[in-house]
Amino acid sequence: MTRKSINKADNVAITTNSLMPRTQMPLRTLMISMTVMCYLASLAIGALLLITRAVDDWTSEISGEVTVQVRPTNDAKMNDKLAQAASILKATRGVTSVDILDKNAGNKLLEPWLGNAEILNQLPVPRLIAVAIDQKNPPDFEILAKKLSETIKGASLDTHRRWQTELTRMGSNLVWLGIGILALITVSAIALVIFASRSALDVNREVVEVLHFVGASDKYIARQVQWQFLRAGLQSGLIGTIAGLATFFLLGISSSVTSSNGLAAASYSLLIGTPDVTFSSYLLFLLVPILTTLICLIAARLAILRILGNAI
Repeated sequence: MTRKSINKADNVAITTNSLMPRTQMPLRTLMISMTVMCYLASLAIGALLLITRAVDDWTSEISGEVTVQVRPTNDAKMNDKLAQAASILKATRGVTSVDILDKNAGNKLLEPWLGNAEILNQLPVPRLIAVAIDQKNPPDFEILAKKLSETIKGASLDTHRRWQTELTRMGSNLVWLGIGILALITVSAIALVIFASRSALDVNREVVEVLHFVGASDKYIARQVQWQFLRAGLQSGLIGTIAGLATFFLLGISSSVTSSNGLAAASYSLLIGTPDVTFSSYLLFLLVPILTTLICLIAARLAILRILGNAI
């Protein structure tokens, strides 16, 4: 058979897609499974963004404020202690504002454990002073704590650093968990493409044998199949990502944005917020269909070439 007839057979196969039609079961199964994986990957990316931003907001609020506790004693009036503590704080470099909280503020902190009972008014609940600090030029907390404890009996400084460390550690652990989930989805997607490639060649074994008979090379056969996988990966990635974005959008509008500061408001700001926030969000979501397409293209080509070289 001449090279001209071989090229003609190649052109017929390309135009008719006879090697692997889109309606065949391996490709349809791949598209459905990849769509679900892309949807889960989009949810994982959105959750990672929500977690990191929430931790950043919480730690920023904590690092911008410290609390002074003044415990009741019998040697001085509480109002005098509070006034003296406020005077020391206002004179400290790096303190921007001092707010002496009323007695009910301390009681509200204990209500979840002791309840709203009259016994709270009988207990020596410490009085609290909220102190806003300059995060760029904070005071020396060790010196300030020592000065307060030496000058005012029963006074102590809480910098909230322990809570900030715990929040940062928790956020880091959740981020690594999300990255691990994305890695598992990627590995599963690669395995699925390899399995679908083998199934596609098994279903079309007779066509492959005919192509080999007329002189088609393994690279030519792999090229025909890989474009089908590329289209399947692109479609699955787009559908799964759009479904993920729709999920966060519906979650964001599930309650009034002006009255909600929880998950709904965070989800809303993830997609419809300031340009710098939404740009990075959409950029990460866009990686899902891109990576899915590349995985389908590369994994399918390598798998098909290896299968053809070993088995066919």
